[in-house]
Amino acid sequence: MQPLSIGLVLEGGGMRGWYTGGVLTALSENGIAFPVVYGISAGALNALDYISGQNTREQAAEYIKYAADERYVSVNNLRRTGSIFDFDFMFGEMYHRLVPFDYGAFFRSPIELKAGATDLKTGEAVFFGKADMDENFTPVRASCSLPMVCNTVSFRGHELLDGGCAMPIPVERSIFDGNQKNVIVLTRDASYRKSARPEFPRAVLHVRYGAYPRFIEAMMRRPETYNSELEVCRRLEREGRAFVIRPSVPLVTSRYEKHPEKLHRIYELGIRDCEAKLGALREFLRGGESSAKN
Repeated sequence: MQPLSIGLVLEGGGMRGWYTGGVLTALSENGIAFPVVYGISAGALNALDYISGQNTREQAAEYIKYAADERYVSVNNLRRTGSIFDFDFMFGEMYHRLVPFDYGAFFRSPIELKAGATDLKTGEAVFFGKADMDENFTPVRASCSLPMVCNTVSFRGHELLDGGCAMPIPVERSIFDGNQKNVIVLTRDASYRKSARPEFPRAVLHVRYGAYPRFIEAMMRRPETYNSELEVCRRLEREGRAFVIRPSVPLVTSRYEKHPEKLHRIYELGIRDCEAKLGALREFLRGGESSAKN
């Protein structure tokens, strides 16, 4: 493939992803776009509106309003369907009626998408582009499907879950694809490091995913993987090969936060943090090829 000089890399983080949404709104409002977006979990979900040009403040307010809806995220969903998020509601009624998604604008946009999910059989990240997307954005749904609280997604011979299990911050995939520089949006502040203790004990993972030993190993390595990727971001930043936008203060919130006012504050923080860095960001972008939205 032709090298792409600058990639936009979006970390996941559940409802912390509203910070990323705010950053993307500020980028769009200031005419800054990129040839390709690499998104994991909530980062992949945010990328859809960014690419379609719908990541506006008004659109965000509509989405946030439905965060309190039981159909969006709830224990009832988990009991009823096996997934804490009702993806049929999110990619169905929300995208088609409540907050209509502009599929035409998304597929016409010159911005490419690389949405990462974790393949349970290999324990490695696999990425999907626009050509892989169906009406329900199944690869993005897979990317957002958290282990233990979401169902496995079957897609084109893969058994998939949250991309963050194998590659929480997909900057190395962007570099592999030939991007010489990267703008990276994180959802943790500069002081954050993941605890060395795995999120789930091996025995618990084995009960649910015993048929996928490589996925279990990826989950056991996840804290080390995440902290290693943070170090890559810091190194690239020092070398002038990455521009990192991260929360200026810790985001004290649950991955499943439902309170609209709290989510709106997280979103507004993303806008403010990005706007505060616009001068430095434009300086960074002058060294490579970026595109601007007119």
